[in-house]
Amino acid sequence: MQIAFISDIHGNLDALDAVLRDIDMIGVETVVCLGDIVGYGPEPGECAREVLKRGLVSVMGNHEAMLFMLSSDQLKELDPRIGTPLLMARDQLAPEEMSALRDMPIAAEMEDMVAVHSSMHDPPAFHYLFEKSDARKHFESQTSGICFHGHTHVPAVWVKAGRMVHCLRASTQPVVLNGEALYAVNVGSVGQPRDGIPLASYAIYDVKRKTLLHRRVAYDLQAAIQRYREAGLPEDNFLRLLSGT
Repeated sequence: MQIAFISDIHGNLDALDAVLRDIDMIGVETVVCLGDIVGYGPEPGECAREVLKRGLVSVMGNHEAMLFMLSSDQLKELDPRIGTPLLMARDQLAPEEMSALRDMPIAAEMEDMVAVHSSMHDPPAFHYLFEKSDARKHFESQTSGICFHGHTHVPAVWVKAGRMVHCLRASTQPVVLNGEALYAVNVGSVGQPRDGIPLASYAIYDVKRKTLLHRRVAYDLQAAIQRYREAGLPEDNFLRLLSGT
């Protein structure tokens, strides 16, 4: 069985559509969403509806958490790059869709895997996993063999073998995982990559073969940027799509 893991869609419908087409082309039937469907981009409603329509397993991201924990006045006080798209999400999402997003768990276990948006070190705090010290704290709380997460928008593979912790670069070629080690796989971002590559990112895990594959998918950047412009979102929110930062 193959499982596709997507994360950090951030209201970028053009990127999401391209990734889902790629997943369908490969023939992967099970898809897990690692949160941050909303935020930054102009189409949070359509992105959420697409995720919900497909019945994807999904966990809550920090942008969903802000959507539900902060009042409209508090959202208006945030940096417009963050607050404005979340206010837009409230306008676009129907009550039943808001309810479905609110009910997403903070983490989801699947056999010897766990899905979470950020780190397993206090998941509701949404800690970033950038440094080796972050990874050590994460692995102290990871009880499954492999964890899939997002949040940093940078694809990577953290490995704990014995007492050693190190980071591997994500590979677009299949990588066989060692069953004796623990892994924390960052699948990258669908809607706003930040590793200098302006291509949507996601990952596929083959449960039987224990192989991991990161995929990069091109999409119509100009069409996406036009959506951002028409929605009146801050320029920074769409200019970064061109550089992947």
